[in-house]
Amino acid sequence: MEAPWIAVAAPETIASGKFIKVTVAKRNYLIANVNGEFYAVEDNCSHEDYPLSYGCLNGTEIKCSLHGSRFSLATGAPLNDPAETPICTYRVKVNEGQVWLDPTAVMQ
Repeated sequence: MEAPWIAVAAPETIASGKFIKVTVAKRNYLIANVNGEFYAVEDNCSHEDYPLSYGCLNGTEIKCSLHGSRFSLATGAPLNDPAETPICTYRVKVNEGQVWLDPTAVMQ
């Protein structure tokens, strides 16, 4: 596996329906497990610059606890007001017993 992939967790440490916060090069990311499928998004609500890690998952959506904006884990798209700007999503994969994050590949 070539750079820039970074091992961030063992898959079994992230229960289905849960997420963890990881820091890579001083940036915070959320790694979520939804029924065995992993997603990676920035840990920041685009509406108020507030950590999404204070929020909760509902299926493939993450909800900001500050004003209730919800975002798609797959696309980063805001799903309701007050947020209007997508959040960044990143490539993530499971290989060799690890969850790997590509922090350079912003997908919007």
